[in-house]
Amino acid sequence: MDVGNANAWSLEKTVTKKEILETVNARFPVREVGREHGTAPAVDYEFLDGAGQIGIIGSVTEPFCSSCTRVRLTADGKLVTCLFAESGFDLKTLMRSGASDDEICGAIAKIWSARTDRYSDIRWELVRSGAYEARAHRKIEMITLGG
Repeated sequence: MDVGNANAWSLEKTVTKKEILETVNARFPVREVGREHGTAPAVDYEFLDGAGQIGIIGSVTEPFCSSCTRVRLTADGKLVTCLFAESGFDLKTLMRSGASDDEICGAIAKIWSARTDRYSDIRWELVRSGAYEARAHRKIEMITLGG
């Protein structure tokens, strides 16, 4: 995954969602079920033989930033509004200062409503124009995000 900067991720090594589906479908036919609640990162597919389901997150070639509803809280108290963020918002200080639940909820709502995260959308635009460089955008390492 194109998360963090320590993993030497490369676009050239990426397998697209389309390629994954073609490979799976060739041996185990599936049909699309959709995204859970319309906002999940994965698009779900069920095997036609009824043997189960799989989900594919195709954020590199099919970004879904506009419908993202995910947020993470790191172990050091940072609220991170995007898996590809450079930094987070300090909630620990607010919580330790004695803020009420309503104040904390208000702070989270304010952060979320002001978010401008569009990393996957922007990455795909740059890929299509030939201007994408993986190392150009610093990202929080996955180990910090809890993934």
